[in-house]
Amino acid sequence: MAQHAEASQVPRFRQRLEETLTEPEPMCLAMVRIDTDGLQRALDSHGGPVEEHDGLDQVMAAVQSRLTYQLRRYDLMARIEDDTFMLVVKTLADTRVLDARMYQLYGALAEPYTIDDQTFVVPLALGAAVRLPSESAASLMRRADRALIVAEEAGGKAPVLI
Repeated sequence: MAQHAEASQVPRFRQRLEETLTEPEPMCLAMVRIDTDGLQRALDSHGGPVEEHDGLDQVMAAVQSRLTYQLRRYDLMARIEDDTFMLVVKTLADTRVLDARMYQLYGALAEPYTIDDQTFVVPLALGAAVRLPSESAASLMRRADRALIVAEEAGGKAPVLI
């Protein structure tokens, strides 16, 4: 199972990221940012399940559950804001495998959600940066942020991997 961290544990996530970047094993690694910005508007357009705050919490729990199911034990995940997740996805293969994994994650999250008998699609954007040789965690995070911005500007229609 993937290693998780809630927002209060983001420093631990960053520590695990730093440790991962120093591992001697050759690994292809990507930092992934997933943003469900616009989720509140989607809930409002459906009348909002239960009450507004509970509905948002329920949907984010469902999103997190789907992410957990998709990740492998050596991947890392943290919910860094109310509507944003950060992942570290690793593979022993090359960037084509990472690209396929991004589409797999995106596809799983893009499927409709049913909460309290209401079905809707969560608006999302997924941006990822493949680690460059000897790249620092800070640099990788900045590039993942840029990839997320590109994905959002494109309307979140597909994952963006840079």
